[in-house]
Amino acid sequence: MNILKVKNLSSSYFDIEKFDAVKNVSFNLERGEFLGIAGESGCGKSTLGFSIINLLKEPGKITGGEIIFDNKNILDLKPNELIKMRWSEFSIVFQASMNALNPTLKIRNQIYDVFKAHTKMKKQDIVCRANELFKMVNIKQEYLDSYVHQLSGGMKQRIVIAIALALEPRLVIMDEPTTALDVVVQRRIIQEVNYLRKKKQFSIIYITHDLSLLVEISDKIAIMYAGEFVEIGPAKSIFSNPFHPYTKELINCFPRLTGKRERLKGIKGYPPLLNEKIIGCAYKDRCVERSDDCNRKINKFEVNNGHYVLCNLYKNDNR
Repeated sequence: MNILKVKNLSSSYFDIEKFDAVKNVSFNLERGEFLGIAGESGCGKSTLGFSIINLLKEPGKITGGEIIFDNKNILDLKPNELIKMRWSEFSIVFQASMNALNPTLKIRNQIYDVFKAHTKMKKQDIVCRANELFKMVNIKQEYLDSYVHQLSGGMKQRIVIAIALALEPRLVIMDEPTTALDVVVQRRIIQEVNYLRKKKQFSIIYITHDLSLLVEISDKIAIMYAGEFVEIGPAKSIFSNPFHPYTKELINCFPRLTGKRERLKGIKGYPPLLNEKIIGCAYKDRCVERSDDCNRKINKFEVNNGHYVLCNLYKNDNR
């Protein structure tokens, strides 16, 4: 059952020039599904996340497409209707936990604010729910009376996640929630989030530049480049049998645990500027498999069951 359908979504930033950050992105998300979105910095991942819940602010603007959540087009909703849905139906974990929390307020008050703004719960019930949330993310209840500077990076990140889960939304967007944390803490937090997802049956869109982070926990993975999904499919299929040259290069950037030692190489070149008109494939100037077809209109092909790639290399592929 699809809880979210994104159809040809486009978003841009308007300054002196127009920057097309998201271009005709389409995908479906099922109830309880974990979708990982990976790509280099500046490829449009965060803009996509903010656009999905209609939180994109000026100079950003959604310029086209549909966002269907539970049979409602989010782009057609009035501001008061959106406010009712945020946090109760869908929520977001922001990229920098330190910036997402108010340093002048105790954590308890910041959690209470969510309930006061979006519900009519009594204070007694709010206190009980705050205690439940801390237990859920494995933090001792005594830290409810702490200030932000008294908490570790991992604790702050857990609290931001707890706030996002406060009203039990059906969709949670996580925008690089473990950035700047060490790998051990990252893994622990992600495992806890994945456990909660399976227990509570909510869906997750997890945004990161670290593809290796997504392999074990994602149901589907989307690879984003220059505002587009260049490849999307089941996580195991993406990792074991990538098709798009960009996906292959991303995977090769990470060291392998087995096999002979090899010197790692980064991807040569840089992503294109988003204020430039791109003819053909956006990745062609960096691609080691480029051909004349890269200068023509790029089409999407289903290379395996549920596995799609935006690349003309596969236009004559019968698989």
